[in-house]
Amino acid sequence: MTCALSTAGLFAQTTASSTPPTSFMLSNGLQVVVIPDHRTPVVTEMIWYKVGSSDEPAGKSGLAHFLEHLMFKGTCKHPLDEFIQTVARVGGNQNAFTSVDYTAYFQRVPREQLPTMLAFEADRMTA
Repeated sequence: MTCALSTAGLFAQTTASSTPPTSFMLSNGLQVVVIPDHRTPVVTEMIWYKVGSSDEPAGKSGLAHFLEHLMFKGTCKHPLDEFIQTVARVGGNQNAFTSVDYTAYFQRVPREQLPTMLAFEADRMTA
């Protein structure tokens, strides 16, 4: 499973004066991509799972999208809507989307909230 975390939008442009993207792999196999963008005081954290509707067994369409929605139901550590309410309380937004070959989740929050969002995603990833 390869996932990506980003501190900017997926299609962030770089210019001659901007810092180039950085990519590295963690010891657990998680691929991290950081695209610096200091134009605003927010970060967009994204995690992409390499699984989508093409991975569904024949006759079981909709499972990837269903599982996308289940990820918003909470974990033992962060039950029910705690994640959603935390993002809203800090003035952020979040969503997710499923395609043929991936499912992705993102939060856009004030930059000082990035550690909290990463902790929520790490918990959701292991639940």
